[in-house]
Amino acid sequence: MISYKSIGQEVYRPIRISDDIQFDGRLDEDIWKQVTPLTDFMQTTPTPGAPPTEKTEVRMVYNNFYLYVGFRCYDSFPTQLVRFLMNRDFELGKDDGISVQLDTYNDKSNAILFVSNSLNGRFDSEVTNNGNSMNNDYNNFWDVISKIDSLGYTCEFKIPFSSLRFQQKDNTIMGFRFARLIKRKNELITYPKCDSSLKNQWNNCSQAATLIFSNLKTKKPVYLTPYFIANFNQDHTLNEAGTQYIATNSFFSTKKYSSNVTLDKILSNVGADLKYGITKNFTLNLTINTDFSQAEVDNRIINLSKYAVNFPEKRSFFLESKNLLSYSIGSSTALFNSRTIGLQNGTIIPIIAGIRFTGKQNGWAIGALNMQTSEVRDLNIPAQNFSVARFRKYYGSNGSFWGGIITNRISTQNSTISNQTLAVDAVHFFNDKWLLGFGAVSTYDSLVSKAIDKNTFFNIFAFKNVNIGFTHSLNFDLVGNKFYPALGFNPENDYGSISISNGRRYKISGNKKITFWSVNSDLHYRWKQLSQLTETKSANISLSLTGNKGSTFEFTPAAYTEDRLFNSWQLNDNITVPSGYYKMYTLYSDLFFDQSKGYTFGLYTKFGGFYGGALTTINPYFDYIINRYLRVGLKYEYNHIKFPEHFSTIDHSIFNSNLFSLDLSIVQSTKLSVKMLAQYDDQSATFGGNIRVRYNPKEGTDLYIVYNSTFNANRLEAKPILPYIEQQGVIVKYSLTFGL
Repeated sequence: MISYKSIGQEVYRPIRISDDIQFDGRLDEDIWKQVTPLTDFMQTTPTPGAPPTEKTEVRMVYNNFYLYVGFRCYDSFPTQLVRFLMNRDFELGKDDGISVQLDTYNDKSNAILFVSNSLNGRFDSEVTNNGNSMNNDYNNFWDVISKIDSLGYTCEFKIPFSSLRFQQKDNTIMGFRFARLIKRKNELITYPKCDSSLKNQWNNCSQAATLIFSNLKTKKPVYLTPYFIANFNQDHTLNEAGTQYIATNSFFSTKKYSSNVTLDKILSNVGADLKYGITKNFTLNLTINTDFSQAEVDNRIINLSKYAVNFPEKRSFFLESKNLLSYSIGSSTALFNSRTIGLQNGTIIPIIAGIRFTGKQNGWAIGALNMQTSEVRDLNIPAQNFSVARFRKYYGSNGSFWGGIITNRISTQNSTISNQTLAVDAVHFFNDKWLLGFGAVSTYDSLVSKAIDKNTFFNIFAFKNVNIGFTHSLNFDLVGNKFYPALGFNPENDYGSISISNGRRYKISGNKKITFWSVNSDLHYRWKQLSQLTETKSANISLSLTGNKGSTFEFTPAAYTEDRLFNSWQLNDNITVPSGYYKMYTLYSDLFFDQSKGYTFGLYTKFGGFYGGALTTINPYFDYIINRYLRVGLKYEYNHIKFPEHFSTIDHSIFNSNLFSLDLSIVQSTKLSVKMLAQYDDQSATFGGNIRVRYNPKEGTDLYIVYNSTFNANRLEAKPILPYIEQQGVIVKYSLTFGL
């Protein structure tokens, strides 16, 4: 039965069934025929607000344990369906596909997204900030089956209520949205209809329809996941005389948990995670001897900025529910950065145990985490404890909230480390387009000045974000010179900055090649608070075009920057950029070509000034999905900078860098996949290799075989001669989840 709210949003009460239905993706049971389908979709692209070119029907039924969602996707030419990807967490936007989004707390800001395609691929994500942020590393327990027929294809989702967190009442209310991508037309359609000028229409939580379940009662989830590891490592170290590199091999790595070698190897290579639903709203996670050996390696970069780079987290325990713990402020500062836990200066630090508590109730969203690491004596790294507590209180109908965060990082062996952070923030949505927010932070460190005014970060910002029309943004920061969040990431302190951006996006009617064009301008001013010296001034104007198949072209014909280096900057062994005030003009372009045929091509270029030199950057990239089993990606980055001769200690003053990357994916089925990544850069003069085999016969059961290696390229130029293989290792990890 469907009725309508006074504001026009739909209310849907799915049919309750007493038993499970036949889960086969065909939708031919009698119960599906009794359900009135939802069909009133609208286009998001290429023509926002227009009717779909193909018909779509969605039906829902449920019982005490599962929500079943059935899609009937009609297609005039079923043989032209774009079908390439079937691996877990496949890349969105490459295939014909459909999605189900559930705002399980009906807070109009956060949701769980489930996506599939006609090859039974599965992708899930945590959606936050009213669709503006997605945690694509989120994984949950659910299943899906699709079938192709003469009418198009059908898809059946089976979502356990035990995988969802919600407020259990007589009538449980959730928000829901559906989407379908018809890839060959680059046509994205969504349900329910909404204002076509809005941004993120397909996953905008505030525009969701209402879903009501009656007397929904499920058991509290309890999952235990033990793991077992076997590994081999080979490293090369100089002998005592310093004349030759000697290989050191080890089987079953140790973490110094016991003085008994055999016992230490056993304890170091087993562990477990426990997930317990305290209530239907709150979950407790426990981890013992946390291991991340199956995590993907970082992509290499050539950093030509004066600021440090914050690499993304790739470890599964920290990725789950990460949005409930996040607090970002300003353009690049994060008060909680999980990579500070278990990693230090490129070294893996053993994590003894951890606990995480997350959940939502009555508009409150709460996340808390505590982790304990062990000592690494060889590197003089003490045992440490890390704690973070984050809360938000949502209000209104658009995802507005106020909240705060507390972090604590201490050494548990001595008093060398003691750092705390306290912050508050708020974001108010006036509607689905305009928002205003602020953040205020203070840090305390036993080794840093305790003056409050020097340890603070204050931020205020405002945005108007739309799909069509005018966009505006304002950001203002004030950061003290002693601001130091030891559990976060902060590239710089002692500054004030203001940034203003304005733009407009236009829909082009009647053009078969180009659907949108936009123009944007950015102004930025940054200064040092203590000295009141100008650090950075910049201004640019950019243009962009969007094609009807998804291709884009962005062009910045004039970007002007003035930037001060307060200290000299050593780019490599031979070239050092002196401190000073530099004026630079640059030109950017970025072409992305996609014709919905399985391959994409891109080319990024940059030409202009670079701190007294002349810069040329060329960055082509290519991705080709050969078939559903094989995919290859190639990337290359070339940088050439001609500096004045006095910048260099040798005859020529040219900085060159080359970075190559080859990414290969082999997917045998939805259960078995192989990923290979090879990287080379001439700054480190090393090749890096990573091979990951994953066998996932069912959700919760995983076997990983991982090979990592580093090879020296210019080994003969060093004295003594470097080994061919600097480091290599093989890891076999097996984990099995039990429902208790």
